[in-house]
Amino acid sequence: MNLRLHQLRALVGVVEYGGIRAAAREMFISQAALTKSLRQLEDDAGVPLLVRSPRGVSLTDAGQRLLARAKLVTRQLDLAAEELHGAAGEQTGQVRVALTPYITLKYLGQAFRDFRQRYPGVTVELVEGLVARALPRLRDGTLDLAIVADTGDLPIGEFESQLVLTARQHIVVRDGHPVLANPTPQALGALEWILSGPRDGLKSSRLKGIFARAGVKPPERILLCDTLAGLTLLRCTNVAGIVPEPILGEPEGRGMVAVDVPELDPGELRLVMLSRPDVPLTPAGAFFARCLVEGTQAASVKS
Repeated sequence: MNLRLHQLRALVGVVEYGGIRAAAREMFISQAALTKSLRQLEDDAGVPLLVRSPRGVSLTDAGQRLLARAKLVTRQLDLAAEELHGAAGEQTGQVRVALTPYITLKYLGQAFRDFRQRYPGVTVELVEGLVARALPRLRDGTLDLAIVADTGDLPIGEFESQLVLTARQHIVVRDGHPVLANPTPQALGALEWILSGPRDGLKSSRLKGIFARAGVKPPERILLCDTLAGLTLLRCTNVAGIVPEPILGEPEGRGMVAVDVPELDPGELRLVMLSRPDVPLTPAGAFFARCLVEGTQAASVKS
């Protein structure tokens, strides 16, 4: 089997851009050339990789397996090119980072300013660092690093891992919430609760565990949403949620009140930085990571 780089890029492009026409446009090649590369790839692979239909192109099982490898191969070569450009003093390349909302709200601003002073020409992609979204992208090479919450269910040994910080967490409701008149575990359990991110049985079970340890019926109404929506609902409605303590001092935390009920302990938030052990960070990626970590450490010293 003799797979060629331009064929692998064609496969990745068709999936990332949602079809042959869009991929050809974004990759600055003709549709005919892209289609030819894909057909050659299937011929060289010896198995069908694509399913073509009026609705577009989808991948077979073999195509899905090859896609994961193709993303890694093309990213590795892109990183090598960035290394060479950097050695020549050129400001090129891309850094792709996933950050948990806590890091985004507290530390991203200063870290990005510091990064831009050294790397004004490097493209940066930032996405929300929820575990369910970040780990697949770390695996397929479309993320360089991620700072995520370690809730005890991260895969052991798969990624390089560095503890970034720990922070106390609080149960919170809006200022003036009726439950503040008598904040018992039972009253809090009867509320609707916010959890951030996509549907995740582990998150729901951890929330229920907080109430189970107190011997109280857990919440039955749980709303899953992105962090921005969750913070808005916590400020403006009668839902409850769990928020890291420092967020309460940020503009996004205004209007929220911590409800400290001894029986209900949400525990500490542990944030870790993850990267692939087999894909070294570029100098720009390593410096971005350094800016983030040093920013959290500086804040810890001040506090």
